[in-house]
Amino acid sequence: MFSFEGKKALVTGGGRGIGRAIALAFARQGADVALAARGRDELDAVAGEIRGLGRKAFIHVVDLADTDQAVNMVNAAAGELGSLDILVNNAGGITEVPGSIGPLAEATVDAFDAMYALNVRTPLFAAVAACRLMSRQGNGGAILNIVSIDALFPAPTEGIYGSAKAAVVNLTKVLAYEAGKDRIRVNAIAPGVIDTRLTEQWLRTEDQRADRASFYPLNRVGIPDDIAGAAVYLCSDEAEWVSGNVLYVTGGQLATSDVFRWVRAHNPVPDSSKI
Repeated sequence: MFSFEGKKALVTGGGRGIGRAIALAFARQGADVALAARGRDELDAVAGEIRGLGRKAFIHVVDLADTDQAVNMVNAAAGELGSLDILVNNAGGITEVPGSIGPLAEATVDAFDAMYALNVRTPLFAAVAACRLMSRQGNGGAILNIVSIDALFPAPTEGIYGSAKAAVVNLTKVLAYEAGKDRIRVNAIAPGVIDTRLTEQWLRTEDQRADRASFYPLNRVGIPDDIAGAAVYLCSDEAEWVSGNVLYVTGGQLATSDVFRWVRAHNPVPDSSKI
């Protein structure tokens, strides 16, 4: 079950965290994998792990906030791999541009543009480029966008980021409709808090970790392999009638209204005088 033998996959943000876990999971199932990110050393390390599993691996050092680089990456990866069956748009996050985090009244145009370039524009046009390739190949394909629970639950101080991920959810569904005629499936995964470098500031101490875990019925925070398992299913042939969906991988967080208490506790509503 879940054989990826003969499949060719491209995973952005593949050098660490969720992207690394997805790339390795695909390779374990038999896929050859191209990886893309900014850090060559991390990409080289993951590529070595993939080759150690007996699969081919290629790396692309790119700025994934640059749409032209991202589109060229898709075409180059397909050339190296020989074809492209799977694209995982995993790269994204909160940019370091001033105004990216905080009350919307303090947001800047530069912060908005940077956040949408990385989290919306690049995944969209990478997916469109992949769809064109897959359509010409005539064998269908799978595109997976990694979004966030912030796409569903607005988080004060993270309004720009959450709205960007919500935009990707909408685009996922539109592209699923438009690409369906070519048997190309487009889905998204919305993770809860996953233990990665991006979330380490929330999980540094045992008390912090216990506090986070208390909001999940499964009583722990997520790990990258939790997302990788979901990605394997959604990109596999076993999910050939699954498209236009968002799979929330959140440890049961959506089963309880505590999610709202958690949002309020960890993202206080800003002073109304600033709005």
